[in-house]
Parts: sequence; structure tokens; C-alpha cells
Amino acid sequence: IIVGNNYIPLVTDLNRRYRDPVQHYAAVCKSIRIDGRLLEPKKFHRTYVIFDTGVTGMVVSQTLFDERYVAARQNKEKRLWGGPVEISFETNSPGEVITLEAIKPVTTPLSQTPWGAGFQANLIVMGLAFLEGHTMTVDIDDQKLQIS
Repeated sequence: IIVGNNYIPLVTDLNRRYRDPVQHYAAVCKSIRIDGRLLEPKKFHRTYVIFDTGVTGMVVSQTLFDERYVAARQNKEKRLWGGPVEISFETNSPGEVITLEAIKPVTTPLSQTPWGAGFQANLIVMGLAFLEGHTMTVDIDDQKLQIS
């Protein structure tokens, strides 16, 4: 189904490592930008992204939400998630990056992750606002996700 290396490698960490009973379409993001500003999480450096077409905007872990709040206040920004939000992923092609963008995505904090205190990462559940106008192809056997 997916030809070439222009795909996002999926990870099974949430299922395998954290014992989530659901096999999500999940990847690790390379970067997050809000209004052109890079959000550099300080507490947890790894950010998992679940692709979920049942979500309209995005749901973010409480830690990531709080870090964004602090950064926005320090930069005297008027909007928390109100500008363009860009989430980028490395592809399987060296140096190639895929960036998905949403303008003013409805953003909800996730008070607790279902994996408890052992989950030492950020989490974003990315919804349709980022996928609008794109086609998403998933090869679950080979753990590949392609956006076109």
C-alpha cells in the first residue's frame, strides 16, 4: 500500500511498553510549534502523538498543557493554542519531515493518562483539524502511516 520512504514510522510503545490494551496509530513527534514558536517541553522530552479521527481538535497531556501555558505567559502571548499549531514528524527518509497544521484547534487537557505514573512522556491525541484536506493511509502490518 505504502510505496517509498515518505511515511511516518508508527510505534507500539503505548501498547507494548505501557500495556495499553488498544493498538493506537501512534508516532513520536519531532517538534511542536504554536504561532511559529517552538514549544520545547522541559519535563518530558518525548511526545507521543495518537492519530484519532474521532477527535475534532486535539487533546494534550496535562504536563504539556501546563508547559505551554507557562511559555505563553512568559512570551506575553494573547493566545494559548489559538494560532497555527504545527506538529512535525520525521519520515523514514533521512532529513525528510512531515508537518501537519491546524488553525485554532480546540484543545483540551487530559488530566490523567490511562497508564499512570509510569508514563514518562507527553501525549497528544491529534484529531481531524490536522488531517483536513489530507489522505491518511495506514499499513498496520509494517507500522507505517502516510499523509498525502
